[in-house]
Amino acid sequence: MNFKQTLFKIAINTVSIFIVAWMLSGIYVENIFTAIGVAIVLALLNTFLRPVLILLTFQITAVTMGLFLLVINAGLVMLAGKMVPGFEVATFWTAFWFGILMPIVSFLLGLPEKIRQQQIIFSQMHKTTTTTVESPFFDKKTWVNGESQDFQDVEIVEDDSQ
Repeated sequence: MNFKQTLFKIAINTVSIFIVAWMLSGIYVENIFTAIGVAIVLALLNTFLRPVLILLTFQITAVTMGLFLLVINAGLVMLAGKMVPGFEVATFWTAFWFGILMPIVSFLLGLPEKIRQQQIIFSQMHKTTTTTVESPFFDKKTWVNGESQDFQDVEIVEDDSQ
């Protein structure tokens, strides 16, 4: 992930934090800088601490068919509430719902950009490229979009523009 994508994701998560704090009465976010700090702290906790917690609680996560991951998310939200001044989480259940709602809101806010990126990739994939290879050792072949075609299907045109 490049720097621009990272900044975009932090911005989306910052807006998501404000929206979810507005939705849940037990979440308090002091200002925009607090929300940016929460987004960064949650990203770091999810990157470094969450995998360790998942590994340590693998058995209970397996028994609960993954539902214990919601408890881990709530714990990380509560930990972020202790780490970031100006971000307060009232109860475990508030953190639990925050951990469910924030990824959903982030996904919905980032969806237009994901759709735009997929359209770019789709249009790049469907451009027709034609390559002709001439060799003294093999028959002449032409590749259209990476598929070999016999040369007899292609009209040879000499290019005298040089």
